[in-house]
Amino acid sequence: MNSHVRFLVRALPLTLVMVGGSLYATTRFGIGVDPQKNTCLDWRVFLIDKHNTVVERDSIYAFRSTQMEPFFKNGTTIIKYARGVAGDRVAVNDSKVLINGKEQGAGLLLSDALGMPKSRYIRDEIIPGHKYWFMGTSNDSFDSRYWGYVMESDVIGKAYPLW
Repeated sequence: MNSHVRFLVRALPLTLVMVGGSLYATTRFGIGVDPQKNTCLDWRVFLIDKHNTVVERDSIYAFRSTQMEPFFKNGTTIIKYARGVAGDRVAVNDSKVLINGKEQGAGLLLSDALGMPKSRYIRDEIIPGHKYWFMGTSNDSFDSRYWGYVMESDVIGKAYPLW
C-alpha cells in the first residue's frame, strides 16, 4: 500500500468521529442572541440545549415567538426566565406581578408604550396545562404580562448564558 492510502485508512475513523460529533453538536445545541435593543436579561448570547425542553420554574429557556407582532416576527427566538408553569397562579395588576403569591416584577410599565389600557393586561388566573409564563428581569421587559402564555410546543430548549 502506498503512503497516501495508508494515511486515508488511518484518518478515516477519526474523520468519521469528528463528523459524527459535529452533527450531534449542531442538532443538539444552538446559539441564541437576544434581538432587543434593551436586553431584559443580564446577557445577550446563549447556548441553547434543544434536547432539554422540560421547563422548570426560574430557569432560562428559548422559545419561538407568537402573538408578539409587530415587535417580533412570529418564529423569532426569544429567551427569558420561566417564572410560571401549569397550575401556578398568576396575578398581574398595575403595580406588580405575582406568581403563587411571590412578587416577580413590577406591574404594567409598557402598557402606555403599547397603546393599550392597563385593564387589558390585568389578570388573576391559573396557568393552563402545557403552557408557561415567561419574564425578563427588567421592569420594562416585553414578556408574558403583555402577550400571555407560551405553548409547550414553542419551547426550543434550555438556555445557558455565555455573555
